[in-house]
Amino acid sequence: MKKIFTSIAIFLLTIGFLTHFAQTRKLNSAAATLIKDTLSTSQLSYFAVLGSGNTFGDSILTISTTLGPSKTTNNLFIGDTLSIGIGDSMHTYLVRDIGNTATIALNVGLSAVDLGTGAVAIATRSAVHTITFNPQSNVAGGIWQFLIKATDGTDESYNDGIPDQKGFDLGAAGANILTAGDVTCPWGATASVGTTTSVTTGTPSVTSYYHVIQCALGAGETNPTTGSSTVVIGNTNKLINPTKGIGNTVEGYADLYTFYIRHTDSGGTPIEPDAQGKIALIEAVRVTATVDPTLTFTIDTTDTIGSTACGPGTVLSSAQTNVTATAVPFGSVAIGSTANQLAQRLGVITNGASYVVTAYENNNMVITNGTGATIPDTNCDGACTPTSATVWTTVDTANSEWGYTMAGTVVPFTSYYFKPFGLGSANAQSVMANASTPIATEYTQVCYRLTVNTTQRAGDYENGVIYTATATF
Repeated sequence: MKKIFTSIAIFLLTIGFLTHFAQTRKLNSAAATLIKDTLSTSQLSYFAVLGSGNTFGDSILTISTTLGPSKTTNNLFIGDTLSIGIGDSMHTYLVRDIGNTATIALNVGLSAVDLGTGAVAIATRSAVHTITFNPQSNVAGGIWQFLIKATDGTDESYNDGIPDQKGFDLGAAGANILTAGDVTCPWGATASVGTTTSVTTGTPSVTSYYHVIQCALGAGETNPTTGSSTVVIGNTNKLINPTKGIGNTVEGYADLYTFYIRHTDSGGTPIEPDAQGKIALIEAVRVTATVDPTLTFTIDTTDTIGSTACGPGTVLSSAQTNVTATAVPFGSVAIGSTANQLAQRLGVITNGASYVVTAYENNNMVITNGTGATIPDTNCDGACTPTSATVWTTVDTANSEWGYTMAGTVVPFTSYYFKPFGLGSANAQSVMANASTPIATEYTQVCYRLTVNTTQRAGDYENGVIYTATATF
């Protein structure tokens, strides 16, 4: 009887020890859930074979529409960097424009060494992979592996910095290759980037190859099994996105790649089935729009009788109510020491790099009865010319005078100074100008002044002022 009790005790002790050991080694055995890989860019890399007809020194590149993963210029954009050539002799160019589905305008002419047989044009797209998941198991000193699809092509290398058709490239060894320093692990785990591993699936079985990015917990450490965890793959160096896949030649349809999350013990033995997710990559959408050159120039009036539209000394006369966009009718003017003054407003808006508005008179202020009498252009207080404005504060009772002044922030001479209009288009002068693109309509006031002495011949006088707005695009 004593032997039986002893055997039972030993049996129970053994069961208890094994149970404790199992719980210490593995609390759960389910695969991670809610897994996803968010890429900083899902744009496919570009890889085209050069077409025929490319010439040394020419800045227009032609690609083949039948060879290579990329058979059009779609998924290529202005400002992209293109590596063109063969192997280690490739040079870099910038895309200046996209001509059509087969031609690319470059910033400089093509080098002769880049035009040999088998030359290609490559634009890589690299992405940060942010993988989130909910762990369902833990084990002391466990290792979490994140398997990202690598090429298994015999004509491609998984770590040469050239985008592949069958998976993500690790980057060129010794240059921009992904390293442990580019991986951020959860729970304080230690990151590493291992060699590729194979995964066999399906019936009949298919073997594929994957980059192994690893986060290893320290001895005795475990991970939580509640909530979401995140690993970030990519920092200074990133995995290079694939080009268009071999089995999917139709643009606009995403290429799908499987990724896995694998949980192993400290010795590398999987403790649960791999969790499986998908990554979708596709061409970027080229959105185009044409903004036509625009220039709007307006003449109107917003001032009223008695206002000082152009500053001190420019009180507007009673005829201001009759001023329109095309007429400045002084009507019956005051004679003697009174200045007759009327105003219009000029407005400009353009998307050009700069603009200028010029003005000139097509004649003197001349009487309409054919006798040839004129109201002379002003000399202000004795010194102004069409190219030089000065003050005009005194009405010359011995002479009639005709001139103008401007007010506004874009007047290219001192506001409130007067001068005469230049006679004829050859003597046109700037009255508004901005060396930058205006952000809104810019306005100036133009004030016309007419003084008439007591000996001026009676009659109707007329002149024409021509304004021209020009923008630089």
